[in-house]
Amino acid sequence: MTISHLKVSRSVLVVSGISAAMVMSLATNAMAAPTPKPTVKPVACAPEQGVDATTIKIGVITPKTGAAAPTFAGYWQAAQVRFDQENARGGVNGRKIKVSVYDDQASPAVQTTAASQALDQDGVFGIVVGSSTDSMEPMLQQRNVPVTGYNQLAMGTNRNAFSATGVSTPLVNSTAIIERLKQDGATKIANINHNTPGATSSANAYSKLIPLVAGETEVLRIADEPQGAHDATSTALRIKNSGADAWIGTMFVDGGISIGQALNAQGVKMKTGTIAGLTDPAIISKGGAALEGIIGSTSGPVPITSNVRAAKTVFSALKAAGVNPYNASSAVGYAAADLMVTGLKKAGKCPTRKAFIDNLRATKGYTANGFLPGPIDFTPGVTPNGNPAKCSWFVKVVNGAPVADKKATCGQLIEIATGRVVG
Repeated sequence: MTISHLKVSRSVLVVSGISAAMVMSLATNAMAAPTPKPTVKPVACAPEQGVDATTIKIGVITPKTGAAAPTFAGYWQAAQVRFDQENARGGVNGRKIKVSVYDDQASPAVQTTAASQALDQDGVFGIVVGSSTDSMEPMLQQRNVPVTGYNQLAMGTNRNAFSATGVSTPLVNSTAIIERLKQDGATKIANINHNTPGATSSANAYSKLIPLVAGETEVLRIADEPQGAHDATSTALRIKNSGADAWIGTMFVDGGISIGQALNAQGVKMKTGTIAGLTDPAIISKGGAALEGIIGSTSGPVPITSNVRAAKTVFSALKAAGVNPYNASSAVGYAAADLMVTGLKKAGKCPTRKAFIDNLRATKGYTANGFLPGPIDFTPGVTPNGNPAKCSWFVKVVNGAPVADKKATCGQLIEIATGRVVG
């Protein structure tokens, strides 16, 4: 019996007394592929860049090549997964999200050129960004372009820019990472960052925070470590001579690993250390014994290996799409795209840039559907654009593999200039 015969027979069983003509009509329809329909019928809207009756154009800007590429690996692919999920549900108010990806090479000049192409040639509505530079932001702010992403200073000061993991600001920061080092016995900390403005700003904040946590002291500050992998022997010797028993590496993952390996080669036994973005088992295995006991941060979301439902859901989606779910940038790329989808939904059936920004700026309690360690407010709080994240969820290298902490580590929000607790 053919498939069409089976479908007709089922129709006859369900609807008694059906006529022969109707049976033939059902058979014909059964053989034809169903025509997908949008979840919401398109409505007539005023012109808006990047928006038409059936699509919304979004750009993703991130380093696909260059020294920063390994650190941001998986970012744009994970963002695409989240957009694909929304498109599979019919899109946002009936409009499918069309994504264009741009390689900024983590270069300020290249990023500005990429943003110009996205806006002036390709006509995107908004931009999702994951990069170590934000040179394009003055242009995006002037033109009121919606931006979502993470870890950029503009997202703590500019009304059009939203961090999916909490406000990034040099004025206020959480003591969470210092508290986590303290849990593993740290007392004397070497604080190192590579020579980019964002990394320097974060590490300068740690310099202020370390003495505010009881029992902790900064014994070494290096603010000009070269980007990427390099000969870190001299850095390891400086750490050794400082008497540090722990270290913070605010830098690309390869650079942090090279310092860990150099410390191991010098026979330096640290109580602990932390490397931003160290979460991928494949990368950790290459680091060998030098990374044992090192704490990795996830750049904001809950670790993908944790026993949290949202993390498991994202893990499955990324893995099914062929995206490395362990990479820290994959997780935050997914969250940044989710925030863009959230803003588009809040912008309504006729989305405008103004409506996106106004409505998302009025949002409280954003969690990326439970994928963040705590809720984020984009309304005025500690800063005019909301609050920095108070809690972080870490992993630790144990027997050569990243093991997620059982819970998030939460610190106090400190006003850097005064040392005052503000949250």
